[in-house]
Order: sequence, then structure tokens, then C-alpha cells
Amino acid sequence: MNLLRAFLFILCLCFPLSAFGAEFSVPPRVSQGHAFPVSVQDDKPFSALFYWRGEELKAKAVKHPKKALWKAEILLAVPLDAQKEQVLSITIPREKHEFIITPLAVNWPKSILKVAPRYVAPPAEAMAQIERDRLLSRKALASRTEKRWSLPLKRPVPGGITSVFGGRRVFNGQPRAPHKGTDMRCAEGTAVKAVCTGTVLLAENTYFGGKMVYLDHGQGVISTYAHLSSFDVRPGDSVRKGQVIGRSGATGRVTGPHLHFGFLVQGVAVDAMPLLHSPPVLTGGPSRSIFQEQPKASKPRSAR
Repeated sequence: MNLLRAFLFILCLCFPLSAFGAEFSVPPRVSQGHAFPVSVQDDKPFSALFYWRGEELKAKAVKHPKKALWKAEILLAVPLDAQKEQVLSITIPREKHEFIITPLAVNWPKSILKVAPRYVAPPAEAMAQIERDRLLSRKALASRTEKRWSLPLKRPVPGGITSVFGGRRVFNGQPRAPHKGTDMRCAEGTAVKAVCTGTVLLAENTYFGGKMVYLDHGQGVISTYAHLSSFDVRPGDSVRKGQVIGRSGATGRVTGPHLHFGFLVQGVAVDAMPLLHSPPVLTGGPSRSIFQEQPKASKPRSAR
């Protein structure tokens, strides 16, 4: 009996009792090009630091409306070309935990499109605007504000998908970067709605995206809406989930009227379709569940 007590005492020294109070929800496997929520739950107020892909993000725990529980939550992303295991580090008061997340390969499709030649080989006079657009986008995507996002996301337009996220694109026979958004079918003038509560970062007429809106949902979560025919919001406006932010159109590099909907998490473009409350009908492509299995309270790889 004395030996057992001594053993239990040593265990307590190695693994503080407080380490077993917090519960972690971290998926062990996530598909390439997908976002995933991570959370820490405890019975007392706390703040958590999440270190992921070279960036540290802070989240303050929020009290459950009915239970005596506090939860800190953040949305993270796996790049569409990720192949190696990724390490997520979570620090809560006096504790640090690490988790391994394995990217799952996706067989991305290819899209062959024909557009006006000036959108494949832009004329010299367009280069200044293209550079301006790039800088504006970079500044917007660097935004890190308090959490306002919530899942599931609201569908921005009622139409189906004409071009899926991640497809390797070929414009007029010229290979280009993968499609970092989802093209959704809608007639010109269709009301485009905010997928989540947020703040308008940009409402600009860009060269490739035409009239575009960027919404900031906090923690580096940004949604974008391209090829609009008109704006219903201005930079700095606070918008609620489901609010009309503009009208669909065919501005910029397009083959016809549609909405190009983008979703980025800390600068990483992801397939937002699995995050929608009612995903649209797909014409093809890898829009599937963000998890291969339901996330459960995970055990950390190490605690110190």
C-alpha cells in the first residue's frame, strides 16, 4: 500500500491535477484545403494561446450560457498542398500541450476556361491596378481582431456550384494557380448575403475579381465575394449574418454572371462548402466533410 501511495504521489508531481481539468477538442486528421475548429473547455475563466503554422493567436474563454463551463475556440486551416504532419501547440495558464494533425490528401480536379485575353496576359496599363489590388488584399488578410465568426456559415446565394474549390485552372490554354474559392451559380443582380457576422474591410473594384467585398470575422477569418455588379456596404460597416452586402454580376475575369465566394483562415484559402448550413448541390469536386470522424476530447502528445 505504501508503494502504491508513493507511485501516485510521483504521478501527481509529473502531471499536475489541473492538467486534467481542461478538455481539448482537436481533430487528429483534416483534409487538405479545409478549416477546422479547435477548442479548450474548463470550469473556470482562462485565456488560451494557439500556435499554428508559425503564428500565435490568443482566444479568451467565453462562459456557456447555461452551464458552469468556459470555452476558448479558434478556427484554423490546413493548406491545400499540405503533406506533412502539422503540430498545434496550445498554452493555457501554467500548461502547454501539443497535438499532431495529419493532412489527408485530396484529388483536386482541373478546370479549363476561356476568358478575354487581357485577363490572361494583362496589358501594361493594368499592372499598376493589379499591384494595388494585391497590396489591398494582403493588408486585409493580415487583420487579426476579436472572434465574431460562428458555425455553420450561411449560404451566400441560393444557386449551385459551377466550379469547385481547389481545381487546377487553365485559362485560354495557360495553366494558372489553383482555384482558391467556389464559383456559385446566380443570375446577375442576385442578392449576395454575408455568411457570418463581421466588419467590411474592402469594397473595391479590382482587376481580376471585379467588384469585391472582404468581410472580417475575427481571428484572421475572412470571407470574400467577387464579380459583384454593385455594393450594398462600405468599408468599416458592421454586418450581421445573412445581411445583403451586394449584388452578383460578371465584373472582372469571368465567363459569365456568378459569385466567386472565398473563405480564408489566417491567410490560408479553404473550401468553405463543408462549413455551410445547407451546402449547395455540387457539379463535382472534393467538397466533403472537414473531418473523417467526429472530433473528440483529445489527449495531448506532451504536457509541460
